[in-house]
Amino acid sequence: MQNFRMLAIAAAAVFVSGAAFASPAAFRGEATLAKPVSAPVDTTVSGVAWHCEADKCVGQAERYSSLDNPVKECRKVAEAVGPLAAYASRGRVMTKGSLTACNANAANKAGDTVTAQK
Repeated sequence: MQNFRMLAIAAAAVFVSGAAFASPAAFRGEATLAKPVSAPVDTTVSGVAWHCEADKCVGQAERYSSLDNPVKECRKVAEAVGPLAAYASRGRVMTKGSLTACNANAANKAGDTVTAQK
């Protein structure tokens, strides 16, 4: 019986400590705009606050959890601030091919929105 109690206590400790590690981590992303903005721009994309000045944008969130892949994440930022020349987040730098796909998907998505509004 005592072994059962010890096992139950150990299992509870693992469960509680696991929940503490499951919380979303902080997020930081960086983007370089293909065309600089003339005035500072602030926007929120999927819970991340993005601030752009000239051709540089920085996105930050205290806690961020997403199942989006980097290209989809990039597309959402490009939809909000315009075509990107570079994109990096969560320690990953977007390749030229992925960046091309990101910008093309953002342009297509914007075109779909315009078509739907007509």
